[in-house]
Amino acid sequence: MRQVNVNDVIDNSKMNNYFRSIWTIILFALIIDGFDQAVYGAALPMLMKDLNLSASVGGLLGSASLWGAVVGALLLGYLTDRVGRRKMIVVAVILYTSFTALCAIVAHDILLFATCRFLAGMGIAAITPIANSILSEFTPKSSRRFLLTSNIIGINIGQMVTSLIAIGLIPLIGWRGLFGISILGLVIIPFLLKIPETMVIALKKDPKSKIASVLTQADPSFVPQEDDEYVVDSVQTVKQSVTELFKGGLAWNTILIWIMFFVNMFIISSLLVWLPKIITLMGYSLNSALLLNSLLYLGLIFGGIVSGKIAQRFGYKKTLIFYYIVNAGFILLMTIKSTTTVFAVLLFLLGFTLCAQSLIYPFTSANYPMTIRGTGLGFGAGVTRLGGALSPIVIGIFVAQGMTPVDIFRFLLIPALVGLAASALTRKAAYD
Repeated sequence: MRQVNVNDVIDNSKMNNYFRSIWTIILFALIIDGFDQAVYGAALPMLMKDLNLSASVGGLLGSASLWGAVVGALLLGYLTDRVGRRKMIVVAVILYTSFTALCAIVAHDILLFATCRFLAGMGIAAITPIANSILSEFTPKSSRRFLLTSNIIGINIGQMVTSLIAIGLIPLIGWRGLFGISILGLVIIPFLLKIPETMVIALKKDPKSKIASVLTQADPSFVPQEDDEYVVDSVQTVKQSVTELFKGGLAWNTILIWIMFFVNMFIISSLLVWLPKIITLMGYSLNSALLLNSLLYLGLIFGGIVSGKIAQRFGYKKTLIFYYIVNAGFILLMTIKSTTTVFAVLLFLLGFTLCAQSLIYPFTSANYPMTIRGTGLGFGAGVTRLGGALSPIVIGIFVAQGMTPVDIFRFLLIPALVGLAASALTRKAAYD
């Protein structure tokens, strides 16, 4: 009888169309997720005007999805290691597409609107850690860093598309229609159901022929035998509990990873919700603000692609430190008065440096063994969403008090420097 470690077969395989198909399906799920993340910020200037909302209330509504994201990241991330990644990613997509679309119907009732945003946020938060768990398992080790970091650009593509289509669609269908088209995202579900389930669960529930099929697609040179015994690394020895994230020398990096998650999403969510409004406060029209806003996301896309290449060569820690340094530098430059052209370039470059978020997730995956990876990513995502939930409220208060855009950017320099310190203090990931 031959013992086959399924992780080793996948790790040692070469990039092929099977892995590309999984990567592409996840990419489109993240694009839809990015749309749902950015739709509120794109609609906010008109929403505040039509519903006669103050900046403080606008900030609270903006944070509703992010508070839902805190709950969703913790709850769905915790369930992922037990129920399975394929099932939970489908649940996440249903949550964020359906309840974002419902916002168009219930917008007249602030409480119902906030509730729908909260429930949508539960799905929005869960998708990224689940996607990272899937790609961490079903990608060749030689290409894993690049595939993980580059895949996160799907969110940024979705965010950029939201700003661009809002320019054309808001005059035609209104901001409610912008929320409503989210329901189209459900078309991705049949494709998600084709993704293989995590091998930890598959070994317990699926027939050997199904596992063999996954392995032969991952590595065409693998020839299954009738008496093969399939095993997964450490599946019998690890308890799936948050306390495991602090055992075996993992505590130090866990704490620092949570700090990076918090401060990075604090910055991103501040801009995600409030940047179009902040730009209009600088004297620009709504269409100009949305167009300038799209440059931030365009920078995130290019930054995500480049960061994957850099991380593949230099590792996650060095790449994170580099991105935090340049991120702090460009936030500082945003505080200096400039022309529209220079401001547009700075927004693109700021977005380019914000892609540290796309590095934290794969760094987290590499920090934990496979059987608690979903839990580690889920709790990390919960912490990042906590930072994201607080920032729209804080910035909303600043806007309501008349703080200038320059002062807001000066404030955002603080979390950037905290993230730099945390990244510099991390240790090499144990499973990188």
